[in-house]
Amino acid sequence: MAEMKTVHLNTTGMHCGSCAMLIDMTLGDLEGVSEVKTDYASGLSVVTFDSDRVSVDDLVQAVRSAGYEAALSE
Repeated sequence: MAEMKTVHLNTTGMHCGSCAMLIDMTLGDLEGVSEVKTDYASGLSVVTFDSDRVSVDDLVQAVRSAGYEAALSE
């Protein structure tokens, strides 16, 4: 049985709601990601994923590949 985890990522570099949508689409395309919600105003992405299929590092790298920065929120 897969273990679903939810993490909060601080995402920076967004200029508008379209930026948040792009991050959502980029993360949502990763195998193992089941839910993503990025809030432009707070700079926070909440990601639910299968930790057996994708890692937090994979999530951060995906955000970076879209042109933004991300770090695990403490």
